[in-house]
Amino acid sequence: MPKIVITEQNISKVVKLLNTWKGKLTWLLLCEKVSKMLEVDNVTRQALSSYKDIQEAYSNKKEQLRDNNEPSKLKNTNTEFLISQINNLEAELAIANKTIENYKQRFVRWQYNAYLLSIRVESLDDAVEILNKPLNEINRRTGGS
Repeated sequence: MPKIVITEQNISKVVKLLNTWKGKLTWLLLCEKVSKMLEVDNVTRQALSSYKDIQEAYSNKKEQLRDNNEPSKLKNTNTEFLISQINNLEAELAIANKTIENYKQRFVRWQYNAYLLSIRVESLDDAVEILNKPLNEINRRTGGS
């Protein structure tokens, strides 16, 4: 059985590495960098690309590098630092916006399913009130299991 190298904590580290990547980006270079970062012998492209977050971060960074193929020639290190901070925050914002969009789509899907099942919005709000009550009270009232 293969050794599990990528964990939830490692995924966020790899995504952060991709968000801060400078220069040419290839799967081979990324695998080498991740292997060093995680202190393991070998990380493959297939292992990394099988995680949706890593694949999206890689694709986004490749696109960003393609769009910004002119290297900046700023001499001031403070300016370079601030530019890198802006790039990191823009990458995080793009990820957050994508997550929000996915939640909006999920909500619309739920709304449509509730409509098909003739469920009123008021009854959906009532479910929240049930969750606020103590569990033993709910079990007693509903004959819970």
